[in-house]
Amino acid sequence: MPGVDDARHEDDVVVELHPQAAAPGDAIPAEEPVEGLAVIGVPGPYAALEGHRALSAGSDIMLLTADVPLADEVALKQRAGRAGLLALGPGSDTAIIDGIGIGIANAVAPGRVAVVATSGSGAQEASVLLDRFGVGVSRCLVTGPRDLSDEVAGASTIAALGRLAGHPGTDAVVLVAEGFSARAAEAVLAAMAATGMPGSACLIGAGEMPAPDGIDVHAAIDHAVVAAARRVGARPVIPAAEPTGWVSAGHVRGIFAGSALCAEAAAILSAQLGRVVSNTPAGAAEYLDPRDVVRGHACLDLQAESSVHGTPHPVRDPSRRAELIVDTVSDQTVAVVLLDVILGRGAHADPAGALAPALTRALQARPSLQVVAHVCGTEADPQVLSRQEEALVAAGARVAPTSAQAARLAAALVRPGR
Repeated sequence: MPGVDDARHEDDVVVELHPQAAAPGDAIPAEEPVEGLAVIGVPGPYAALEGHRALSAGSDIMLLTADVPLADEVALKQRAGRAGLLALGPGSDTAIIDGIGIGIANAVAPGRVAVVATSGSGAQEASVLLDRFGVGVSRCLVTGPRDLSDEVAGASTIAALGRLAGHPGTDAVVLVAEGFSARAAEAVLAAMAATGMPGSACLIGAGEMPAPDGIDVHAAIDHAVVAAARRVGARPVIPAAEPTGWVSAGHVRGIFAGSALCAEAAAILSAQLGRVVSNTPAGAAEYLDPRDVVRGHACLDLQAESSVHGTPHPVRDPSRRAELIVDTVSDQTVAVVLLDVILGRGAHADPAGALAPALTRALQARPSLQVVAHVCGTEADPQVLSRQEEALVAAGARVAPTSAQAARLAAALVRPGR
């Protein structure tokens, strides 16, 4: 089965129909029609219309566009469900379908575990960890950040799980959801069990939640991926990210390009440090109104900011984050800066290199400051994982093996009495 590194990559597509490639070992029976996927990236007011046109043509749809009204999303997904089609998004900015990377996609090894996530960064983190653990990825689908809301009720996630149940190249599934209602989460977990495959769900920041037999539920992405990898016979180990030395009491300030990774960090920090604010909160973290001054422990999602203000996606353009790093360290209460760096086709060519001058400047101004980062990527990505990590270390950052580990390390660095 070809990996993304060897496959065609569709990026910045406006409206294009293309077949999903049937790979060796995943052959589609001759009597079954090849699926079609319409990838839609037009401005919000037109995206729903193009989605309905594609559904009328009998195609699954993937909405790259994020700013689609909720009512339009519900109507599209209900129509897709009635037609037996799949509606991914809005805000579905990454996918891997039978070896074809779409949007911002990592080069991961083929495998027999599928990923279904509500946002791109959660999908990418799960995919690259499966690759690192030697398991690989069969398919990666992003259903949209509102899919597990009460209004949408997990429609696309349930449909995606149903599609994977009949996919001969998939033996297990990982679900990552950064925002969810209890009712939708319960329905999705039931749908995971109904596939008959073992599954592992990350409901970011979730507390104790009952799960059907064969399904594990976790609050962090790395724990969910480890559980799924073990289900298919792997023995993954996440290296500990132990602090060396203690930073004097202060605050953690997370500045993220990926919404799921921001939400995960907010949940982890709030569980360990108390009050945390975020514009993408999860767990016990509190919502940060964009009009409020940022104080205390905080995790800021620049992807959400780019959606609201129409600025470049921070994974493609790190310049806004570089500016914010320099501005942030002027707050003398900030002791740790926490970052994600996301790789893949469609991402910035050298994100660590673009952030390094700002990190160097910040650490020169504040020698006691600590920078903790995680790079979400693989060695096969165009940016090369090891090169990005080396650039961050050279700039003075500590690099953690997973996004959750980075947040845990950041918390440990400022928690007295550990």
